[in-house]
Amino acid sequence: MADSATNFRELYSTNLVPKLKELDKTRKSILDLIKKHILISLVPLGIFGYVSILFENPIPIGITVVACVGYAFYKINPLWSSYYSAFKQQVIKQIIHFIDDTLKYSPTDCISQGRFKECGIFRTHIDRYEGDDLVTGKRGSTDMKFSEVHAEYKTHTTDSKGRRQTHWHTIFKGLLFSADFNKHFNVSTYVLTDTAEKLFGSFGTKFQKFSGHGDLVKLEDPEFEKSFVVYSSNQTEARYILSTSLMRRILDYKIKAKKNIQLSFVSSRLFVAVPYGKDLFEPKLFGEITDFDSVEEYYNDLKLVLELIEDLNLNTRIWTKE
Repeated sequence: MADSATNFRELYSTNLVPKLKELDKTRKSILDLIKKHILISLVPLGIFGYVSILFENPIPIGITVVACVGYAFYKINPLWSSYYSAFKQQVIKQIIHFIDDTLKYSPTDCISQGRFKECGIFRTHIDRYEGDDLVTGKRGSTDMKFSEVHAEYKTHTTDSKGRRQTHWHTIFKGLLFSADFNKHFNVSTYVLTDTAEKLFGSFGTKFQKFSGHGDLVKLEDPEFEKSFVVYSSNQTEARYILSTSLMRRILDYKIKAKKNIQLSFVSSRLFVAVPYGKDLFEPKLFGEITDFDSVEEYYNDLKLVLELIEDLNLNTRIWTKE
C-alpha cells in the first residue's frame, strides 16, 4: 500500500476505526472494573483504618491495602492483558505494515541488552533492562532493527533508622535503532550530545576530553559541533565516516525529530539512540483511543524512525565491506 497521509486516513477510516471501537469497549470495561474495586475496597479500608488508628498499629491497614490491591490486580490483569495484546496486533502491527508490509513486528521482544552494550553510547553499568515493540527487516538494501528499550542502574541509601532503600535511575529510555552501514570500521566512532559545551560554554570543551569514548575529534562544521561532540581512536576514519553530507543529514534529522539523538558506528553497524520520556506504542487506558489524532501519533512516531534509512541516505552504497 502506498504510504501517504491521505492513504493513512483512508486506512484509519476503513480498517482501524472498527477495531478501535471494539477495543474501546474493552478499555471502558477495564475502567468500570477499576471503579468497582475502588468502591468495594472502601469498606474494609475504612474498618481496618479505624482499627489501626484506635490501636496505633499500622499493620491492619497495611495488610488490607495489600490485599485489596492484589485482588484488584488479579481480577483486572487478564482483561488488561487481552486489551494490550489486541491493540498491538490489530493497530500497531497494521500501521507498521501500512508503512512497509515486509517488516516483522514482535510486540514483546526488544533489542538485546548485549546489542545495547555493543552500541557503546552509554557506559553506565546496567542493573535492569527491558523493552518491547521490536521491528526488524530490510528497507531498500539496508538491514535494520529498532525497538523501545529502558536501561537503568540502581543506588542504595540508608535512612536515619537504618532502613535501606533502593533507587532506580534511567540510563536511557527511548528507541534504539540499528542498521547495517555496509562498511567495516577499524575502530568505533561516537557522535554524542554536546552537553558540556551547552552547559559551560567554551569552558565545557575542557570536560569533553574525559568521556571515556576515545579521543576528541574536531570537525570542520561549526553548526554540527554546536550540537554534537565526536569521539574516536582513529581521527582519519572518523572524518572519513562523517562526511560533510552525512553531518548535514544527521543535523537535519535531529531538527526533524526534535530529540537529542546520539549515534555510534561500531563494527559495520550504525546505532541511533532517540530518547523519549514516554512509552510510544502502548494503548491508552484513560482517554479516547478512537480519535484520528491519537492514532496518527503512533503513525508519525513509527514513520519518523523508519525514515532514518532515507534521511541518512543509508541505501546509497558508497563503500563496500572490507
